[in-house]
Amino acid sequence: MLFANRRLTGNAESDIRAHLSKTCGIPEVSIMLCGLEQLESWLKTFPDVPSLAGLDPIDSPLIVSPDDLSEVVQALARHMDGVAATLDVSPTPRTPYETKNKINNMSAEYAKTLRRLYLKETAQVKTFLAAPGNTELLQMYESVVEEFQLKIIAKRKDYQSFDEVMNYLFDLLFARDPLLRANKRLTRVMLFYMYWNCDIGEGDDAATY
Repeated sequence: MLFANRRLTGNAESDIRAHLSKTCGIPEVSIMLCGLEQLESWLKTFPDVPSLAGLDPIDSPLIVSPDDLSEVVQALARHMDGVAATLDVSPTPRTPYETKNKINNMSAEYAKTLRRLYLKETAQVKTFLAAPGNTELLQMYESVVEEFQLKIIAKRKDYQSFDEVMNYLFDLLFARDPLLRANKRLTRVMLFYMYWNCDIGEGDDAATY
C-alpha cells in the first residue's frame, strides 16, 4: 500500500501501478495506491476515526492543500515563459497596502521587501487570471484563496505576525508539492498577489475603493 499527499488525477494511478509492478516485480493486483480523495472518502464513511486516533481538527495547525494552486502556478509558468519584461503596473489593492499591513500586523520591513520583489509580476497575474480562456484556472484560484483565507482566520494565533503566516505558507507549500517547489518564485508571487489583492488577510471594509 502506497499513501500519497496528492490526488491521483488522470491516468496517474494506472501509470504508477504499472511502473511499480515492472520495477519491483509485484503483480499490479497486489499494489494499492491511496491518494487524498480516497482518504477523504474513508473519513466521510467513518467519521469517528479521527477522534479514535486522537486527531482533533480544531487543534490542528494551519494546513492548506497545494493541489489547485499547483495547477495555477504551472499554467502561469508556461504563460510567462519567454515573456518580455513585466510592465511596471499593478492592480489597485482594495485596501491601501500600508493600512492592510497595520491591520494584519505585517512588519513594515517585510511588507516593503515583498512589494519590492514581487509587485511588478502582479499585473501579469491579474491579466492571466482575467483572460477568457482561463476561466477554469480562475475558479481554481478562487477556490485556493477561499480555503487559505478561512484556514488563516481559524488557525492563526493571536500573537502571530502576518510575516510568520506568509513564511509558514511558503514553507508548507514547498514541502508538500514538488511542482510548487520547482517554481518557488512564482509561488511567492501568487501568495503576494493574494495578499496585495486582499484575497487573504484582513482588509478595511470601510475603505474607499
